Amino acid sequence: MKSIGWFTTGRGPGSLGLFSMMRSKIENGEIDAKLSFVFLNREVKDNKYRAKLVSMAEEDGVPVIFLPSDPFRPDLKRNDMDAWRREYGKALRERISRYHMDFGVLAGYMLILDPETCLRNDIINLHPALPDTYKGTWEEIVRKVVENDDAEYGSTIHICTPELDRGQTVAFDRFPLAEIRKRYNCSEELVKQVRATEVEREAPLLMMAVKKLVDGDLNIKDGRLHDREGTLVIGGLDLSPLVDGMLRGQC
Repeated sequence: MKSIGWFTTGRGPGSLGLFSMMRSKIENGEIDAKLSFVFLNREVKDNKYRAKLVSMAEEDGVPVIFLPSDPFRPDLKRNDMDAWRREYGKALRERISRYHMDFGVLAGYMLILDPETCLRNDIINLHPALPDTYKGTWEEIVRKVVENDDAEYGSTIHICTPELDRGQTVAFDRFPLAEIRKRYNCSEELVKQVRATEVEREAPLLMMAVKKLVDGDLNIKDGRLHDREGTLVIGGLDLSPLVDGMLRGQC
């Protein structure tokens, strides 16, 4: 059975929804794996989504690791962000080293991983953009998609590498924007609807990608993606038809 490390900031409903679906897939046996820990870079404070996520993990007996990034070495953060990221990564690795992890999943994790953590661990990231397109937060990306009149949008699962959001694509999902643009003329409403559609689709995408890694259909070796036979996979898997089917209740 594979052991998965779950990394999240747990900021909002998207992060909570991803964790909730992962938990359900494990509980009902669709994904033959276990969560070895949940790592959060924020304290719960008054965030209801984060509080619920932590509560679910604790209910399942999954260790929860807190390493708040805001109060971590603020002096270093002000003067040298790269050095701060390395030191935070060192502290992160020390904490997760107590648990076995076959691979990690960044799901709503709002920090950039340091290069050493990427090199030492097999970790995949859910990025709210199509392969080889936009970098940044989902807010920045969706606004660019809307402003640039892009014909389609979607999300990508990629391998974490020292180069930000440019690791090899594991899988991706795409959907057309023409119908959404017809229904929403206001740019703000359009941004909200495009994001809502992507959020609805990103959880099935992530679950399918995780399942393929758990089942051995895909494997990460030395930062590269291979199929079951050991052949290098180029370009990742387009799982859009499967996401469509899942949303229609067909799979």
